[in-house]
Amino acid sequence: MGAVVAGVLVFVPGGEGREAVDTPSSGTASTATTPAPTVQGTSRPRSLPPGARVEAGGFAWVTPRGWQRDVKTGAEVHYTSPDGTQELVAKSSLARGDLMDTWETSEHNARQGQDYVKIRLEETTFRGRPAVVWEYTFTLRGTPWHARLLGFDERGKSYQINTWYQPGVEGDALRTYERVKDGFTVL
Repeated sequence: MGAVVAGVLVFVPGGEGREAVDTPSSGTASTATTPAPTVQGTSRPRSLPPGARVEAGGFAWVTPRGWQRDVKTGAEVHYTSPDGTQELVAKSSLARGDLMDTWETSEHNARQGQDYVKIRLEETTFRGRPAVVWEYTFTLRGTPWHARLLGFDERGKSYQINTWYQPGVEGDALRTYERVKDGFTVL
């Protein structure tokens, strides 16, 4: 989606994750509906929301049906709405340093993008853990876009759940983004 969006998506090299449970050609989501048996002294895996897709980046998420899936790397996956007005991205990488410092560097680089306007870049929480939210607008090939990015670290990895959308679909786009964030699960 251009240099502005790519600025934060490439701020940390791709992470290492487990192999995907499903193959890209299968087109089916991998779900967990019943807990697996455990060996004494171990814990059960986290249960996943219905329809969750397990990704190689060590996370699972529930994405909208009918959207186009594009795997950039094993740890970075994009979904684009059928009409092309919204994109969802999730990715993971090895955590490197202070998350806010890293994102401030990315924001500085993003200023080179066409019509880039920062709305906010601030610390927040996500499920009780420290997180960073970055919101901005930009123009790509004459089309205005609005971006919302959320990043957090957990167990030595950084995770991002991002969206960018055209302003005319903001209400639906934000509802979709909230549902995707709600179903995001670190494995």
